[in-house]
Amino acid sequence: MVHVPYSGSAQAVTDLLAGRTQVMFSPASTVLQYVESGQLKALASSEATRASAAPDLPTVAEAGLPGFDTSVWFGFMGPMGLSQEVIEKLSRAIGEALGNDEVTKPLRAAGLDIKGGTPEAFGAFIASETTKWNGVVTAAGLRN
Repeated sequence: MVHVPYSGSAQAVTDLLAGRTQVMFSPASTVLQYVESGQLKALASSEATRASAAPDLPTVAEAGLPGFDTSVWFGFMGPMGLSQEVIEKLSRAIGEALGNDEVTKPLRAAGLDIKGGTPEAFGAFIASETTKWNGVVTAAGLRN
């Protein structure tokens, strides 16, 4: 396989649909419509658990690579020095929004699984992702 870097998913999907590339890793939101229409075949989910948008699609880990997880995630960040009071207020408001079907329904339709959580849990998650990807970079020899 030859890695072909793209600056975004749109052109990568266009090339996949046209047969100029054979496979790609993609957020579900980018390809779900093509999978549902039969234009593309989903092979596996790269998240640790099956995506709710494609519950019958096995994960890469289930297919034989235990521990594989390259999930895409989104989160809310603020500037350093943000007061604890503001952090807590934002956290409550975001939690309420994530509990509102009007907010989450379009996100789920786009293939996103809503997780939510506390600022502390998100900070721990970011730290673990940083450690994981630093290890990948080192193992690939991309750093001295």
